[in-house]
Amino acid sequence: MAKVPNSVLDLLIEMISFDTVNEQISERHFPEKKMMEQIESYALQWGFQVSRLPIANTSANSAFNLLITYEAYKDAPWLLFESHADTVDVKNMTVNPFIAEVIDGKLYGRGACDTKGSGASMLWALQKYSQGVDKPNNIALLFVTDEEISKTGANSFVGAQLPQLPWKPVGVIVGEPTMCKVIVAHNGVLRWKIRTKGVAAHSSNPANGRSAISAMAKLILEFERIYCAETHAIHPLTGRSACSVNTINGGSAVNIIPSNCEIEIDRRILPGEDPLDVRKSIQAVLDSICLADSSIEVETSEPFIDFPLDPLSNVEFAAQISKSLDSLGFADELLGVAYGTDASTYSFAGLSAVVIGPGSIDQAHTKDEWIELQELDKAVVIYEQFMKANYR
Repeated sequence: MAKVPNSVLDLLIEMISFDTVNEQISERHFPEKKMMEQIESYALQWGFQVSRLPIANTSANSAFNLLITYEAYKDAPWLLFESHADTVDVKNMTVNPFIAEVIDGKLYGRGACDTKGSGASMLWALQKYSQGVDKPNNIALLFVTDEEISKTGANSFVGAQLPQLPWKPVGVIVGEPTMCKVIVAHNGVLRWKIRTKGVAAHSSNPANGRSAISAMAKLILEFERIYCAETHAIHPLTGRSACSVNTINGGSAVNIIPSNCEIEIDRRILPGEDPLDVRKSIQAVLDSICLADSSIEVETSEPFIDFPLDPLSNVEFAAQISKSLDSLGFADELLGVAYGTDASTYSFAGLSAVVIGPGSIDQAHTKDEWIELQELDKAVVIYEQFMKANYR
C-alpha cells in the first residue's frame, strides 16, 4: 500500500495527479477508477470501512461509487459527505493539469477547486474526527462518478445503492467551490435536443429537396423571440430563469441539401418551478411554431432534466449547518447560486442537503484552475465541526 499523505495539501496534490476528465469528454471508460483506488487504500490504512458500489448498466470493468464509512457508535446518526471525482476537460490549460504546483499560497491544477479540494478536505477531516474524543455521529464519505455531464454517480446512489444500505443519513453535505459558504438553493436545468427534418437532394437542383438547416434557422429565430425572450422569472436566492440555444449541427456534405439539423437548448429552472411543466411549455411553443409554418418539421428526444435545490427542503438541516459555522466565527448566512450540483438529486430523493466547499466557482473549469491553501485548511476545520454537531 502507498504511504498515507502527511497533510490535506499532500492528499490533494496526489488526487490532482490522476487524470479524471469525465468519461463523456475523454472517451475513456471510468477515468476516476485509479484515483478512487488510491483513496480506498488510504481509507483502509486509516481504519475506515470501504465499499465499492457498482453502477448498473456499465460495461465490463464496471464503474462504481466509492463509499467510505466510519461508525463511531451503533445508534449514532449518520451524516453523509459527497464529492464528485470527475473533472472537466484540460484542453487549452495554461498550467500543468496533473502536476499540482504551489505558487504564492495557491495550488494550481485541474480539479484543485472543482472539486477535488472538497473531497480531500472531507477525507482529511474524517481521519482527524476519527482520532478525536468528541464523536457523536457516524460519518459516510461518498466519491461519485460522472457529475459534470450526467450525474450518473449521484443518481445511481439514491436510486439503487442507498436503499441497500442499513442506514439513512440525517443530511447530506455536497462539496463544491462555495468559498466555504453554505448554499441552500440552486437552479436546475433542462437540456433538450431538437431536430428539424428536411429532404436530401443534389445541390445542383435545390428545388428537389427541402433544407433542414433553413427550417432550423426559422425555428431558432421564432423560439428565441417567443420563448427565450419571455423567460425572466426571478428567485430571491438563485436569480433569473433563462433559456438559450447553444449548439447547432446539420448537413452531411457541401453538395447535398441537408435532411437534418439539430440544436441543443438549455433552460435554467428555478426552485419552485416544476421541470415537467417547463418541458410542456417548451413543447407547446415548438408545436405553435410548426403549426404556423408547415415547412418546419420537428422531432425531439428525451431531455436531460436536473431538478433545482429548493431551500424549503432543507430548513432544519441548514439551520444546524449555519449554527456550526457561527460557532467557528465563520459566515453563517444561507445563500443560493445559479448553477447546479448533486445536492438537488439527494433533495429530490427526500434527503436534506446543502452545498459547501473550499475555493471559488470563479476558478472552476478555468485554464489555470487553482485554490487558495487557506481555503483548504478552513474547509477541514469546517467539515470536522459538522461531524461533531448534534443532529438528533
